[in-house]
Amino acid sequence: MTSIQRIFFFLPPSSRVPEPLRQMVYITNILSVILAILTFILFFIFTRLFTWSLSQFNLVVVGVLFLAYILINRSYYNIGRILFCLTPVWMTMFLTLSGKFELINPRYYIDYFDSRFILLGTTILPGIVFRLKEKVKIGLCLSSTFVFLFFFDPIHTALGLGYYQRGFNGLGYYYLNYIVITAYFVLVFGIFTLKLIIEKAEETTTKLIGEKSLINAILLERNDQLRNLNTDIKARNEEMHQQQEELSAGRDKLEEAYQLINDQKDKVSIYNSQLQNLVDEKSQSLVAANEELVKHNNELMQFSYTVSHNLRGPVARLLGLSQLLNRDIEETEKSEILRFIHQSTIDLDAVLKDLNVIIDLRKGLNLIREKIEIEDEWKRVLSMLQDQIQPDFSIEADFDRAPHIYSMRAMLHSILYNLLSNAIKYRSPDRRLTVVLKSSKGFNRETILEIQDNGLGIDLAKQKDNIFKLYKRFHTHVGGKGLGLFMVKTQLEMMGGHIEVESQLNIGTTFKITFPQAADVEKQVFFENGAAQLCFDAEINTTIILWKKSITSDEYRSVFEAMLATLKTYRTPCWIADLREQGTVAEHDQAWFATTVVPEAVRIGLRRVVTIGFKDPIRRLYLERMIATSVELGVEFFVFDSPEEAREKVREFLSQKTA
Repeated sequence: MTSIQRIFFFLPPSSRVPEPLRQMVYITNILSVILAILTFILFFIFTRLFTWSLSQFNLVVVGVLFLAYILINRSYYNIGRILFCLTPVWMTMFLTLSGKFELINPRYYIDYFDSRFILLGTTILPGIVFRLKEKVKIGLCLSSTFVFLFFFDPIHTALGLGYYQRGFNGLGYYYLNYIVITAYFVLVFGIFTLKLIIEKAEETTTKLIGEKSLINAILLERNDQLRNLNTDIKARNEEMHQQQEELSAGRDKLEEAYQLINDQKDKVSIYNSQLQNLVDEKSQSLVAANEELVKHNNELMQFSYTVSHNLRGPVARLLGLSQLLNRDIEETEKSEILRFIHQSTIDLDAVLKDLNVIIDLRKGLNLIREKIEIEDEWKRVLSMLQDQIQPDFSIEADFDRAPHIYSMRAMLHSILYNLLSNAIKYRSPDRRLTVVLKSSKGFNRETILEIQDNGLGIDLAKQKDNIFKLYKRFHTHVGGKGLGLFMVKTQLEMMGGHIEVESQLNIGTTFKITFPQAADVEKQVFFENGAAQLCFDAEINTTIILWKKSITSDEYRSVFEAMLATLKTYRTPCWIADLREQGTVAEHDQAWFATTVVPEAVRIGLRRVVTIGFKDPIRRLYLERMIATSVELGVEFFVFDSPEEAREKVREFLSQKTA
């Protein structure tokens, strides 16, 4: 035990605290000591700077309370943690009110601002000392902070201590309430997002440790089996030796015994091989899981840095500007300060929106790949940027060596848009902009896009490690946020690709983007339940419905609702429906399909329905209804007996379209 541990022997939680909460209680005890020390330091500063007052005595009480919670946590850890979170909230409100009661005449504007920021700071405490499962405790603590922040002015006004009641006349004072409440929700959202990610990572780690323990148990069991086998082999060897001494002429029996030994050896070899395969498999799983944990940890660090770095600037400006209002200044200067406060709020809102984009990008996505003609997507990008493209720009593209790619259309569009937008934005003022984009195939059938420009370039010797980081910019003479290249790299990594860059200052930049060869694009499952499987065939741009069993009305409708949602995203012109295992569809469901599903599907792009198994007599009325609906809505309708025939028909349509 170190000297520091001996001094703070009372901080670790007692044995009464359940294991899942021990870490939370330990953190609470440490923070209690820290906050008590800070409170006593604040008391000392007040004593040196001001005369004795009731507020200073209250500071001593707060410090003693924080130390008392360490003792309370040894037996009543839930109450202790709740009081730990509530004490700074309630005492801050009590001190700010009592301080104003003590002074008949007001002193400073800041008396109405400082306690708000302390209350904002208490927002992080529930996220530190409680687990997300303790919702009631978290809600109690956060609601106290919210109530005092939201009703800060009504409480003061009710007690005759309101800002304007005390003679202050700042025009934009109540505007501060909106800023504080916004900051409160920002803190709650950011803290509990991080808390959720961290607890999920802890659960994954615990699960992996459990699997490792299970593997160790299996290994021990197999080792016992091996020892038993070895014992058995030794016993049989002794038996053979005895038989050899007693029956020297019994060679047949000896050969039989030798064969038995060989069988046992084979079993040992098989067991060893199985054990080795199992160890290799679990080792790979552990390595993959560890890499995933490292990746998530790096993302958490990046997110934490972004929150602390980018939110600090606007908040610091707001604090400084609010303090300037305390001075005796002209109304014109106050108006200017309020204008700066408004601009700082706009900056804070912009940072929050950027963080929302990053969080949305990191959420799980349905990574369905489409067959995309690169030239078509490039033309859409050019159309979106046509207002920025000047007549003298030279923008060339060559997609002959790799005309199409299997990828996610929205992400490919975003990547091309960001790279071309950057090339235009950071062009050189000394020469006409030239941009060249070309596609090709790599050695492993991957698709490679290269986009080259003759713009300002980047100093890779200094900025190589920062190019794809969040909020990194290398030229400040034009507007931008430093999000584009970060988004490009993140989207590529989600699709299994990567990006390389070559650049020289005042010469230009080349980005090389590699998309891996897409696998299993003919059957990309996006929805599946016990009744059906829905998949997207990128090769023929078709959605496939495979029914698995006789279905209920609810199953029938839920599958087609999922199908419509997918059609809105990918707008596939053709369906292939395999009805052979579907069973009988109720008449009211047939009517719902004909009057609701098909018209909506036609509206958003459906032009052709190819079916398998519709000729079954049990579907005669269903088939007649479907034929009538197809004629009415102008949809081509086909019936085949096998999936091969259906796919061939769709390929025929595609070849006709190409021709």
